[in-house]
Amino acid sequence: MQYHRVELNGLLTSSSTGTAHSRPVHLDWDIRHAPHRAVRVAGQVVLAHHLTQPATFPGVATLHVISDLLAEDWAITAHNSNGVTIDDILSATYTALHVPLTQSEWECMSPMQRARIEEVFYARCEASRDFDRARHGGVRRMDCLLHTTVFSGLSSLMYRGNRWEVVLTLSRDFGAHGRARSHPKGQRA
Repeated sequence: MQYHRVELNGLLTSSSTGTAHSRPVHLDWDIRHAPHRAVRVAGQVVLAHHLTQPATFPGVATLHVISDLLAEDWAITAHNSNGVTIDDILSATYTALHVPLTQSEWECMSPMQRARIEEVFYARCEASRDFDRARHGGVRRMDCLLHTTVFSGLSSLMYRGNRWEVVLTLSRDFGAHGRARSHPKGQRA
């Protein structure tokens, strides 16, 4: 296999420059929501043929998604022996970021980090259909991203350390800050 010839599907790609003039991502998705319900393609409802497309050309069986926004041990790995698809990438990302935060991860954070995460956590609980169920589910990794939850694409596909890696870029949801509310004092997430 010639590794330098593998390319990302255009529906997933983003510019890695981070500039305001970057090419827009075709997929519109907030990682807080399940991809099958929330993804849009170029403003239209996603169709099954969008999600079943290969994530790379030619296909690869495993793709590791990395980001500076994520703790190193928050692994996002998409695997499909027939070749990783767009759905595999989105589902792996969603699943990995909806894992509950561990007590030790919580305790390693500063009081300021915890306060900001609690604000996002309680806003998520209040926005859910079942506040108590969401609250009892606890703080999730996605809450630690605060309002940086909009999928902005993948970039920098590389073969490194005997594995394929791609960089996940997320953008801020500017509408989320106005939706955040404070939680009752003394209650911990």
